[in-house]
Amino acid sequence: MKFLKNTFAFVIPLTAMLISFSIYLFSSNILNNYKLTIANDYSIVVVTNTPLIKEDITKLAGIHVERIITLEKDKIITNIKSSLSNSSIELLKRKLPHFYKIKLEVFPTTSELETIKNQLLQNKNIRKVEIFSKNHNSVYLLLLLLSQISFILFNIIAIFSIIMISKQIRIWFYEHHEKITILKLHGASILYSSSTILKYAIFSSLISFLIVSAMFFYLIDNIGVLLPNDLANIVVVSLTLENSLIKIFLLSFGISILTILGVLIKYKMKHD
Repeated sequence: MKFLKNTFAFVIPLTAMLISFSIYLFSSNILNNYKLTIANDYSIVVVTNTPLIKEDITKLAGIHVERIITLEKDKIITNIKSSLSNSSIELLKRKLPHFYKIKLEVFPTTSELETIKNQLLQNKNIRKVEIFSKNHNSVYLLLLLLSQISFILFNIIAIFSIIMISKQIRIWFYEHHEKITILKLHGASILYSSSTILKYAIFSSLISFLIVSAMFFYLIDNIGVLLPNDLANIVVVSLTLENSLIKIFLLSFGISILTILGVLIKYKMKHD
C-alpha cells in the first residue's frame, strides 16, 4: 500500500504534465494544418499601373509566395461590355490597370497582413492592395488562441509537476536514508545506493507514459472531444503516432531522470 501511495504521488503530476503536452501537440498541429488549408483559398489582390515583375516578389512578411496569378483584363471586361460601345471597350483595355492575385504558402496573421500590405505599397508601381483583413478567418484566430493557451497551460503544469516530483523524490531519499548510508559505508556509490529510488521513478514514469499513450491513441481518432462542434468538423489532425509517442516518452523519462539527478546531487552535497 505504501509503495502504491508513493508511486501515485509521482505518477499523478507527471501524467498531468504529459496530458497537457499532448493537448499542446494536438492544438499546434491542428493550427498548422488549418493554416495550410485556408492558404489555398486565400489570396491578396494587387492592382498595378504596369505589368508586375513576379520574380521580384518571393517573400512577404517572411512568408514564401507560392504563386502570383495574373487576372486577365478580357474576363473583367466581358462582365461589363454589354453596356459599353466598341470604342469604350478599346479605351478601357488601354486604361484598365493590371490585376494580380498573390497566393501565399501559409495563411498570415492579422499583423502579418498589415506588414504585407505596407511592403507591397512600397513599390511605386502598385496602385492598390486588398488584403481582405476584414474577412480574416475567425476560426484561425480561435485555433491560434487555443494553441497559445495550451502552450501556457503546459508550461505552468510542467513547473508545478517538477516541484511535486522533486518533493516526492526527496521523500524517497528520506525514507531510504538509512539504507543508502549503510551501502555507502560499504563503498557503494551514491548512484548504486539509491537504485531503489531510481526503480521507483522509472516504474512511475512508465505508468504515466502508458496512461497518456492510451489517451493519445484515443484522441487521434476522436479529436472532437477537445473541440467545439463547429470546429470538430473542419479541423484536420496529421500527427504521426510513432513520432508523438517518442516525444511523450522522452519527456516522461527525461523529466524524471533530470529531477532525480538534481535531487541526488543536492542530497550528496548535504550528506558528504
